[in-house]
Amino acid sequence: MTLRIIITLLTLALSGLAWSAKEKSPQTATDPSAATPTKKASAAPASEAEKLYQRYVRLHGKMVLAIACVQNPKCIEPEDEVYKYSSALVRITDRLDDLVKQKDLDASYYRGLIAYERGRYYVGRAMLITDPDFILSATVFRRHSLDQFRIAEKNLTINAALKNPDACKYLGDIADNGYLGLKNKDRATDFYYCAAMAYLDQGKKNAAADMYNAMKNTALHNDPRTIEIYARLHNDPVAINWRKSSSQTTQVDLEQSKINRQ
Repeated sequence: MTLRIIITLLTLALSGLAWSAKEKSPQTATDPSAATPTKKASAAPASEAEKLYQRYVRLHGKMVLAIACVQNPKCIEPEDEVYKYSSALVRITDRLDDLVKQKDLDASYYRGLIAYERGRYYVGRAMLITDPDFILSATVFRRHSLDQFRIAEKNLTINAALKNPDACKYLGDIADNGYLGLKNKDRATDFYYCAAMAYLDQGKKNAAADMYNAMKNTALHNDPRTIEIYARLHNDPVAINWRKSSSQTTQVDLEQSKINRQ
């Protein structure tokens, strides 16, 4: 098998990973600073982990361009450019793993973020494959996504325990979509609640409102967590003090239904 054929096969696994440079959403960002852990107002110097992540984004963009060039018959760049950038990306993630072992919080966040985005990419690729002749390829993508989401959960959980809103948000998305198996709506609500509360504490009401909308899709309408976020968004102290459990609500609703039938 020639080197060019090998490069072509690698394209399926690499060419769509330009998420950090193309999207701007709650899960991804155009520039590295938009996806970083919450920083203080003071301009603190970037940590080693943050610099590694920024380098990862730059090299990844170059790798995507190198792959596109290899696919072009008029390309004059050497084919080993793809391998050069790919190897550099591996070294970066390995270094982040080393920093995680040293209890570096930034490293655990960025390592989790990279794995989270890789997992989402593989899921997207698997969903695009509908031809039965290529169903095995979809299975391979799903297995890759599962591996990545496991890495993401392991690393992001460290930051979520310290109320990092972005880490909580990503973990909520993983649970909400069932990326690690069955969907767990209650677990997703917990993480969305964690993210919303942290965003509110930082004065980021728009981000907190996004988490509130996510909670409305994962929890009962009168879930205490949803009520509390709604109250804080609207500065309603009366609603904050109202706590009615799901079991109580269900019982009241049933009794009311009996009265209506009578």
